[in-house]
Amino acid sequence: MNRYNYFNNNWLRNMTNDKFLDTNPSLFPPKEGFEKGNLFANLYSQYKDYKPAKLKADNERERMFLELAEISFAAHELNLYLDIHPNDSSMIALFNDYRNKEMELTKSYEQKYGPLTVNSENSSSNHFSWVDGSWPWERDVNV
Repeated sequence: MNRYNYFNNNWLRNMTNDKFLDTNPSLFPPKEGFEKGNLFANLYSQYKDYKPAKLKADNERERMFLELAEISFAAHELNLYLDIHPNDSSMIALFNDYRNKEMELTKSYEQKYGPLTVNSENSSSNHFSWVDGSWPWERDVNV
């Protein structure tokens, strides 16, 4: 057995014995999970006295993007969970809710502000609109 298989087999064996496999894991709301970097409250362990930053949007565009990032994060976390627990119907339903919300938010954001990726349906093949605005380092930031 090579090292890679040994690691994967031991990791999977440890995961099956861990509290991660609770039938009803405790979840943070998407906003809090995004800020803490972990959707699963029963797996979150704060590092020493570190307090996660409270993210704040300064305008409508940032608010929409932050909400999209939070929902995308939650959907991705549940996707990873479902890789190990493919029959958890309550988590599948929640994942589908988050995924649908993510698609709605993406569509809404792109209609208002342009494409998020080169694969977006709203991207134009003759003009890359994201070069029209200011770049993050060109904004006036008061530190």
